[in-house]
Amino acid sequence: MEFVYSIAETVLGRLTSYASQEVSLAWGANLELTKLNETLSAIKLVLEDAEKKQVRNPPITRWLRNLKDVCHDVDDVLDELEFQKLWLNMEVDNCGKIKGKVRQFFSPWNPVVFNFKMGHKVKEIRERLVEIDNEKREFALLEIAKIVEDHRAPQGMHDNKRETDSLVEPSDVIGRDDDKKQIVSYLLNNTDISSGENVSVISILGLGGLGKTTLAKLVYNDSMVDEKFEMKMWICVSDNFDIQTSIRGIISAAIKQKCKDESLDLLKRRLQGTLRGRRFLLVLDDVWDTESIGITIEKWNDLKGLLNVGASGSKIIITTRNRSVALLVSPLYMHSLEGLLHKDCMSLFILRAFKKGEEQRYPHLIEIGQDIVKKCGGVPLAVTTVGSMLYLNTEQHQWLRVRDDDMWSIGNDNILPALKLSYDALPQHLKPCFAFCSLFPKDYEFKSAMLVPLWTAQGYLKTSKKNEDYEQMGVDYIREFCSRSLFQVEGDIKTAIIFKIHDLIHDLAISVARVEYSTVNCRPSSAFEMVRHVSISEKDLLGKEVQVPDFILKSKKLRTILVLKKCQMSQRFVKTCISRFKYMRVLDLSGSPLEELPSSIGSLFHLRYLDLSYNSKIKRLPNSISKLLNLETLDFQDCDALEEIPKDIGNLINLRSLQITTQQTYLPKGIRRLTSLRSLYFDGCVNLKSLGEEIQFLNNLRTLMISSCNNLECLPPNMKNMTALDTMGVDDCPMLQVMMRSGEGPQRLRSLIIEKSSLEALPPWLVEDSADTLQSIALGGCHNLTALPELLNFRFLEQLHILQCSKLSALPQGLHCLTELRELNIGWCPELSKSCKRQLKGEEWSKMARQVKITLDADDDEADNRLADGRIAYHTRRRR
Repeated sequence: MEFVYSIAETVLGRLTSYASQEVSLAWGANLELTKLNETLSAIKLVLEDAEKKQVRNPPITRWLRNLKDVCHDVDDVLDELEFQKLWLNMEVDNCGKIKGKVRQFFSPWNPVVFNFKMGHKVKEIRERLVEIDNEKREFALLEIAKIVEDHRAPQGMHDNKRETDSLVEPSDVIGRDDDKKQIVSYLLNNTDISSGENVSVISILGLGGLGKTTLAKLVYNDSMVDEKFEMKMWICVSDNFDIQTSIRGIISAAIKQKCKDESLDLLKRRLQGTLRGRRFLLVLDDVWDTESIGITIEKWNDLKGLLNVGASGSKIIITTRNRSVALLVSPLYMHSLEGLLHKDCMSLFILRAFKKGEEQRYPHLIEIGQDIVKKCGGVPLAVTTVGSMLYLNTEQHQWLRVRDDDMWSIGNDNILPALKLSYDALPQHLKPCFAFCSLFPKDYEFKSAMLVPLWTAQGYLKTSKKNEDYEQMGVDYIREFCSRSLFQVEGDIKTAIIFKIHDLIHDLAISVARVEYSTVNCRPSSAFEMVRHVSISEKDLLGKEVQVPDFILKSKKLRTILVLKKCQMSQRFVKTCISRFKYMRVLDLSGSPLEELPSSIGSLFHLRYLDLSYNSKIKRLPNSISKLLNLETLDFQDCDALEEIPKDIGNLINLRSLQITTQQTYLPKGIRRLTSLRSLYFDGCVNLKSLGEEIQFLNNLRTLMISSCNNLECLPPNMKNMTALDTMGVDDCPMLQVMMRSGEGPQRLRSLIIEKSSLEALPPWLVEDSADTLQSIALGGCHNLTALPELLNFRFLEQLHILQCSKLSALPQGLHCLTELRELNIGWCPELSKSCKRQLKGEEWSKMARQVKITLDADDDEADNRLADGRIAYHTRRRR
């Protein structure tokens, strides 16, 4: 299913901008640009009708695909024009450099040669677009004027965010009480004595979208189950049942910390040592049976034999949509999950489609809803998704349109049509964002801070404002997907979200993304030249070194190359990518043993996102990186051997996020010219002694994080000049002095994170300079901290996290007066915990507890999550 409207709209916006300017181009290209604008404007009027009719008319799909390809080519041409303007107008620092040197630095951009080349390109594209315009007459398409702008405040946005995590809220689950009781009874009262084994298995079998995982969560978190089992572990297997990965996952879940890479023999020994003699419950969620990577009887017997060291009565729950898997594991009990009853489906639909109690005002919509729910076939995922799509929409004709849509007649079941309806109802600007998610593997845990820069690099975030906060806009996009039940929230704070995508939603993303978005295992059968985005994951290659797949070489216009987690890239792969794919916006080279980066990287002037992180062998970066004037994200975090930052890094005038690991002692002065920076991270800069005075000139910087900089001695002077700074974190910097005088610190800080610090007291500037703005404080591992300042001045404080502060014995008086406080988390602070428990019995704390979520001495896993929740907004990316 092609989505073209959003792309055409973006290109038209750029074309209109150029039509209003005097652009000096050869071969009458100015006129051609104007004609391009007029032709594409005429085509845009029929795009909504074309996208709807393509369901029944494959030739329209092909026509839309060709149009999208031309739009991308127009976008590339406009990008070249923008780049030429950038380097012509580029201003260098005040060290005596002049524009003449800039022209020499960008010598391929000779104006005469450039104008001649661009004239030919524009003319050729214009001729192709005319052919496409002529073809549209064959389809009798209707012109539909857009009444409402798609990028306004999203309609249907929930004002009460739904959050889901492993502790599923039972009240949100409808119609599964009997299923839960049956499974719990087998967990508590039945042991497969005849098998002679300590561990028995329960299978939950059902179609995708029926709620197998939700049912397993209900059982997993039942209070009687908690009492029965000494240890509980939850592993999501998805579509790759690898014995080594599974063992590592089980160990990590059991010990509540990441299991380091070890040999298979050591992992097996550690697993048995962890489980031996203990009654455990293990959930293996979403187990598949596929020939190459699914479960087999050999794999299962190997794993089951290892697990049998548990105490008698241990149980394994397996959820699967495949009957052969459910039987292969020789279950004590197999529970076949059926669709929900109609009355339960209606209850779920009403819960999603209306605010609580408001359904009574719309009996005519309830009647239409009855018909819509019947079409969902008892599948909760379909009911939830369609209901969320209609949330706050009380127009009868819109409900009738959903009920009578042609999509219901397509396919052999009601799941994908229901999901496709929700996709069709998305605002146009969200559709490319959704399709982009198809590049990631199933069960991938997305972080907004990782995904949003990738969307931004592709131009998917729509705004007319010059200095828009793209990071927050991207979070708002994700939150709208969540409100429509297309994304499943795992963690949510104001400025960041962690989420997952249900397998069937992922299948939908793949179906709408073809042919433009491709993975190695989900590539087009033809039309390779139209592929623009490619990802390669561990599951695609099964541990092999990344070479250049042949089909990629046929895709000359790639915009994205993502090489995901644990894929080792060859030097040849990197050189081929850089030399061949000149239109790339996103290049992810993270986690590879690269020894050098080709200097030809400077020719990728379209590039917005370059990830070089975790390349432990690379010693130098070519200075040609500084030619990438469009670059928005540059990451060389954990490049531990990197000797220095490129000296001309100040040329990257559009850079928004920079993550640095370097062996340098001092930073280059050019950093002061990175005035577009929003996020700056220093990690593992072990020789760095000072951030210098350059940082204070970054007047748009919002986030500053400093971690593991062992010799760093002081923060930048006069941080009061950094008026946009709202988030600052310091982690494991033993020499760093943060005790600036009042009046010199950040003036509008909203979030402060201090970890592994020798501080005995918080800096005075915090109270004097940021008390009126601070909303969140997270302190961890501050073992010398003996007291906190009076918090009464922190009128807007919402979150206070204190972990592993062993000398802290009491909180300041008057905490109950903080009317905005919503979370207080204290862990591994023995004296402080005792003090707080005593205070909780008092009247003032009792009143406070009614509005504040107070957590004292949570278990290790929960405490780790508490601290992580306070930080997910501030770590732009974690290793994929």
